[in-house]
Amino acid sequence: MVLARMTFWSFKQGKREEGFAELDKILNTLAQEVKGFRGYMSLLSYDDQNAVTILTLWQDEDVLKKSEQDVFARATQKVQEVLDKPPKLENYRVYSTELFQRPQ
Repeated sequence: MVLARMTFWSFKQGKREEGFAELDKILNTLAQEVKGFRGYMSLLSYDDQNAVTILTLWQDEDVLKKSEQDVFARATQKVQEVLDKPPKLENYRVYSTELFQRPQ
């Protein structure tokens, strides 16, 4: 079973790029080192220039909970000064997924 955590980040006016750059760096270092981390997807809101949604994938419930106490907590602390409000978390069980690329 794969689980997903969706986090909704809201940054102060004009601070999204700075905050997102820090979050992306954390995902590319800290999260990648966690056994049971399965991947992530970062979504920059098209409608709200201060919002980012990040979907992370985890091997099981134990890893998901542990990552919240470690990776997520450290990420929140790193971007605290540029956040408009605390990030919102939602956890999901992944039912199915398909990623593909069409030839150009």
